[in-house]
Amino acid sequence: MKEAMKKFTKIVATIGPTSDTRSLITALLHAGVNVFRFNMKHNTIAWHEERITLVQTIADELHIPVGILIDLQGPEIRLETPEQKEIHVKKGDRYPVTPAYMPGIQSIVVPNAPVFQVLHVGDAFLIDDGFIEATVVEVNTDGFIIEMKEDAVIKHRKGVNLPGKHIALPSLISDDLAKLDMAVKHNVDFVALSFTRTKEDVEILREEMKKRHVDAMIIAKIESQPALDHLVDIITAADGIMIARGDLGIETPIERLAYEQKHMILECRRQRKPVIVATQMLQSMCDNPRPTRAEATDVANAVYDFTDATMLSQESASGQFPEKSVATMARILAWNEKHTVPSWVNPTEERTTDTIVHAILPIVTDTKKDAVKAIIVLTETGYTARCVSSCHPGVPIFAVSDNEKTIEMLTLSYGVKPIFMRFPSDGMITTTHDVIKELKTKQLIAAGDKIIFIHGSTWRKSGMTNTVSIMTI
Repeated sequence: MKEAMKKFTKIVATIGPTSDTRSLITALLHAGVNVFRFNMKHNTIAWHEERITLVQTIADELHIPVGILIDLQGPEIRLETPEQKEIHVKKGDRYPVTPAYMPGIQSIVVPNAPVFQVLHVGDAFLIDDGFIEATVVEVNTDGFIIEMKEDAVIKHRKGVNLPGKHIALPSLISDDLAKLDMAVKHNVDFVALSFTRTKEDVEILREEMKKRHVDAMIIAKIESQPALDHLVDIITAADGIMIARGDLGIETPIERLAYEQKHMILECRRQRKPVIVATQMLQSMCDNPRPTRAEATDVANAVYDFTDATMLSQESASGQFPEKSVATMARILAWNEKHTVPSWVNPTEERTTDTIVHAILPIVTDTKKDAVKAIIVLTETGYTARCVSSCHPGVPIFAVSDNEKTIEMLTLSYGVKPIFMRFPSDGMITTTHDVIKELKTKQLIAAGDKIIFIHGSTWRKSGMTNTVSIMTI
């Protein structure tokens, strides 16, 4: 069989000012990007609309399935600087923080009124993933004053963390709703919600998406202690999660981060839902053409943890080496995948599909000369493909569907190469011949390959997977 996939772990890359041209988007796709992330906390709606359209146009021209993920602000706190300019501060400097710009006061603005109701003298005020530390030294009628612990540059729209503080913020802000209106026009595939705290946050977002007919998977971002406290319920309510380690490593003790990552990935595998490991995976490549050894190890360990996807943020959005960052990540992923062993995880709710996949796993892991070269799955909703994917079988999973939305949503699942194909209008599957012929034409499988074929006898009915064929073609 021709090598159809150089890697199985998916790459999510954030689009930004250093990667938003036609030539760079094309290069990133060829380098290994499967999903493009649009951080809706930055830039205008028009900016995002133009780039989403460009990505989808290029992907169609290249015949490469690509997912579009928009990342909403949710109950995240972000500061604003005067005239959107950088503020250079020194250790010991004191700077006012107010809920709005005020005449005669040069202040940092935090446009979230509840913040000013919970902070007291001595509380920590952390900026930009905790890299900038300050302490509240005075609370007054205008707001409060912070004192800087180190020299720093405070940039517009950077995130703020207030460890240990419960801030009564709505799960969605008005700007998020405008972004959802844009999402339906551009057929996005994934909607990520920042600072998800409980399943209710997910349900509120899903209701707003239903009102607008947004057909997309909800990716709950786990980045706080409340999210960890309600993890199982959040994963059940959402369609997948993002392990957002930047804020999570500030809101919770950093020594727990690796443990929590492994625990979250395992729970997603149990629920057959995709999981993304994110934040600072190749951070040094924002400024350097090579990653640190620790970063390379971090990406590799995500593979051994059995993640579905790894993500690039600043590295691809504003770094100097976006293409090289993607290529480097792809190379690390591909090499380490060869050294993982497929493993079964019992589902939280077993279906017939799970029983079938469990039964074929010993056949897939057999390394004899006539080893299985590929698994072909016919899927309507994507569940069967995600079930196989959760085992990380080490061979390509060709998920064949005539549902274009399912095709795009499977761009986030480990090892799955989605294939669009028309099926009989009556929904009856009588032969696998046409599917095999199509995959051979695409040079994804070849004569002599041993394959496993999983499907149901009736098409377009979810949960009907009931047939396995093992054949040499």
